[in-house]
Amino acid sequence: MFKKILLTIFLVSNLAISQTHITGEMSPVNNDYKWVILYQLKGANQIYISNVDIIEGQFKIDFHENLPKGMYRLTYDIEKAGFVDFLYNNENITLTFNPKFPNESVKYNSSEENKLFNQYVIQSNFTRQKLDSLQLSYFQSQLANQKAGFEETYKTVYETYKNQQTHFDEISEGKLANHFIKSSFKYYAPLIIKTPQEYLISEKAHYFDYTNFNDAELRNSIFLSERVIDYVFYLNQSDDEQVQNALYKNAVIEVFQKVGDNNSLISELSTVLMFTFSQIQNTLLTKLILESIYKKLPNEYINEVVISEIQSNMKLALGEIAPDFSWQENGETIKLSELNTTENYVLVFWSTSCSHCLIEVPQLYEFTKNTENIKVIAIALEDNDVGYKINTANFKNWSNVLALGKWQNDLAKEYKITSTPTYFVLDKDKRIVAKPEFYIDVKTFFEN
Repeated sequence: MFKKILLTIFLVSNLAISQTHITGEMSPVNNDYKWVILYQLKGANQIYISNVDIIEGQFKIDFHENLPKGMYRLTYDIEKAGFVDFLYNNENITLTFNPKFPNESVKYNSSEENKLFNQYVIQSNFTRQKLDSLQLSYFQSQLANQKAGFEETYKTVYETYKNQQTHFDEISEGKLANHFIKSSFKYYAPLIIKTPQEYLISEKAHYFDYTNFNDAELRNSIFLSERVIDYVFYLNQSDDEQVQNALYKNAVIEVFQKVGDNNSLISELSTVLMFTFSQIQNTLLTKLILESIYKKLPNEYINEVVISEIQSNMKLALGEIAPDFSWQENGETIKLSELNTTENYVLVFWSTSCSHCLIEVPQLYEFTKNTENIKVIAIALEDNDVGYKINTANFKNWSNVLALGKWQNDLAKEYKITSTPTYFVLDKDKRIVAKPEFYIDVKTFFEN
């Protein structure tokens, strides 16, 4: 019996030792945040793990036994993208952060992995800012002696940057953080660059010099996705639409040349790029990646749900024909695609239970009621017809559509309505030409 008790104590003790957790504290305490969600960041995915309540700015989440090492995210404010990313490698983590400035303020009181990586990020960013500042000052200066001074200082700071990287490479050897430290190193020219054009060429040419696309630990995070997004969207900019699309196309080609024949990674990165291009309403690049890259992968790397979602997103992009629908009006069936009464159409999705709608929609009516070149189709997302009948009695010059079932209504789903009011401006061919956020934006669109 005594042996059994000892064995039980031993097992419980070992279980307690093996149980790891993350403990967090917001400083200063902000009681507006009530909960925190733990996600695993893997490739293009944010995988839900668990969630807990935040009590007086503090929380604790236990990691279950088989949780894999990698990059994770604590999200406490979805609407304003309030989150902290960290590395997990089977050790307890204690951190504090200011919820208003999480990434700039986070401090790790335990977890050697995160202490080390956070220290690297702080020191590396500080030195990079010096190098960037010196390079910019050189471009802006017109004085030869000043330029010479910037060149000398740059060489000194450049050596510091290299030595910092070597130091962190060495002390992180064997740790999970090492993979991210090595691939976070940014190329800088040994000597200051003479012209902005040469600088941009150098930035693009060396952007992926230290990015290891074959590193399994990087792939088990969002590191590669973020690197690719930064390269495609921030290093390739033009005010001319045709030039911009050409730059995007070349950047995408360059990315997948770097990736090589790793089909799994091609699938992940093409998914990220397709969703990003669809979010900025660029159907040309979205379709290009979908048809030329994603759909040409072996079947096991293609997700039909992804294809369906991308195609659904593209339906509502600027320049696309609005999804067709019909409604009853004065005993007749009216179809959007068959309307030919004016130059522009406004679709407004609203609800009588939405206080913001009850302010904006009457304003829209006053603005459009006597305007011949604008026809408004107002789709009310409702649970019943009571408020609809009362309010639409005031909108006699509009086409009023009752969409029962609210968010679950087929039309709401087709147009991906997640908030009200939501506006779409169509031209005479029912092509989407604008998606204003507020009534004032609708007004401004037509006034301009």
